[in-house]
Amino acid sequence: MKISKDLPLNPAKSAFSVPSSSTAGFFQSPPKLQNQFYEDAALKRVSALFLPQAIQSSIEPELSCFGDDVLQRKIFNWIADAEANPPRLEAWDVWGKRKDHLVTSEGWRSIQDMGIREGIVAIAYENANGRYSRMHQFIKYHMWTGSCAYVICPSAMTDGAARLLSRHISSGAPHSIDKEVFQTAYRRLTSRNTEEAWTSGQWMTERIGGSDVHNTETLATYSASSDPDVAPTGVDGAPLGPWLINGFKWFSSATDANMAILLARTPEGGISAFYAPTWRTVPQSDRSDFSNQTTELNGITIQRLKTKLGTRPLPTAELCLTDTRAYLLGTLGQGTKEISTILNVTRVHNAVTACGFWGRGLAISRAFARVRYVRGKSLMDLPAHVRTMAKEHLEYRANMHLTFFVVALLGISEQSASSHASASPAAAFMPKETAATLLLRLLTPVMKALTAKAAISGLAECMESLGGVGYIDSISPLNVETNIARLYRDANVLSIWEGTTDVMADDTVRVLKGQGGAEVLEASEKWVGAAAERWRNAGNADEACSRVLWKFWRRWVAKVKYKEAQELCVQGRELMEGLGWVVCAVLLVEDAASDGDQVACEVARRWIGKQSEGDRMNEERWEKGTEWDRTIVFGGGGLLARL
Repeated sequence: MKISKDLPLNPAKSAFSVPSSSTAGFFQSPPKLQNQFYEDAALKRVSALFLPQAIQSSIEPELSCFGDDVLQRKIFNWIADAEANPPRLEAWDVWGKRKDHLVTSEGWRSIQDMGIREGIVAIAYENANGRYSRMHQFIKYHMWTGSCAYVICPSAMTDGAARLLSRHISSGAPHSIDKEVFQTAYRRLTSRNTEEAWTSGQWMTERIGGSDVHNTETLATYSASSDPDVAPTGVDGAPLGPWLINGFKWFSSATDANMAILLARTPEGGISAFYAPTWRTVPQSDRSDFSNQTTELNGITIQRLKTKLGTRPLPTAELCLTDTRAYLLGTLGQGTKEISTILNVTRVHNAVTACGFWGRGLAISRAFARVRYVRGKSLMDLPAHVRTMAKEHLEYRANMHLTFFVVALLGISEQSASSHASASPAAAFMPKETAATLLLRLLTPVMKALTAKAAISGLAECMESLGGVGYIDSISPLNVETNIARLYRDANVLSIWEGTTDVMADDTVRVLKGQGGAEVLEASEKWVGAAAERWRNAGNADEACSRVLWKFWRRWVAKVKYKEAQELCVQGRELMEGLGWVVCAVLLVEDAASDGDQVACEVARRWIGKQSEGDRMNEERWEKGTEWDRTIVFGGGGLLARL
């Protein structure tokens, strides 16, 4: 007897009369992913909280369609191709001439083009929704992360470069030719047209240090071309810059990018920022009779590609720069300040990527729990299994609110208050422009650090929830859709890229104890204090939340005020975790208060309960708790149906 693979969902009720084989017996029904725009409760909550209703309605058709598109079979085929065919370097041609030809997969290029067409970067600069354009961008980006084979790395650096160039364009570049060059690059970075769009790299890391760029060994010297008429130009026809860059870059992700923002030391000794096209035209005098080559790398030699744990489709290389032509960005010696503009953007990308990977992993875990049976019950009916899932969903919701709060702050900092007349439900607790900028500076490194570590841990739990199959790292087009191992190995770079956790902790301490730290702390105190006051006035459970929040907050503030910076640096991780808990507490309670949603109220209660020290808020019958676990994870039914 051959038992069909279309067995009932509960195999315990089936009678097995013959031994299984490779073609007969039980076959697990694969989990089926649903459109995350509708199925991810945390994504729905942050969308409803931070966006005005009119904007939600206007972008819903686009986001709904995109939620389906990222789960199409062709996407998973592209991912499989990108994973199976990582980038390779063809350094020499058959005649022994150096070529440095970087070969990327068709899957990688197809996914990159799709992201460009969908406006993964462009949405923020088209500015259709004013200060809410960043929310629109990153809600879409969140759904994109699990299906994009890590093209989000160049997307992040492209976004950061576009933001930096836009600031120089609006403030007026020092020379008209510079401004024209910057405008051309900006237009390409923010284009949806795959024929003209550019991506950007970011070259800062050297052998002597990654996040610490003060010892940069790359040198820049001013050397304008003596004869502009015969000098090589960029592939866009623009003249190459008057600076020559020489040095070695240890890590260059998105090596296939069309341009890069880099750091180099000038003769004056300071670190400055530069914009360099990666390609240039070959002067007519240098072209051979037997070669049709009209372009070449702009003084760039690719020494080798890096072999990495994850992000395998992404080309990451060591680069030798020899008289690379570039333009100065900003003022000499202010390179670190210039780069901070990029980091503020790329660290937000890092956090949304972390939440996006984690959200996709949880979606796979939920889908599996619906179709997997153990001892006659589905996993979604096993309280212990669902309790573990509920804990992860609690952490995920908190990190989603933290991340999208920072996204909202970024939108406020980039746009004037009048950029959109409508207000979101979050307007009740969102800070004004000056305070928003201060909170953005403080919370960006905190968000980046906490979301990265939480996502890595969370994805490990998601793998475990699938048992042995969760550990299978299959890049087959048939299996890549539910491959959590792929998400896990890719996520591990997030706690390293754009600054490790300890670097983020040091940055947080520097913000609090450095120049302007008093203003940052004051803005934070006013924001948290206003929330605690609102809750006290509301009474009941909100008053209890206020009591727990305020007690913890006063201890945290006292530590910041009265301890020296050196001691706080040693305790930096704990400092970030404490601040993260406070901010998430405010956001989760405010989210619940926005519409009284019962699940949101329970999530907020559980988050506050983490610091309630035996408070009555933690007391509940276990049966009721398991009902809430199921509702938090799977939504609907259960306890809510009987309330």
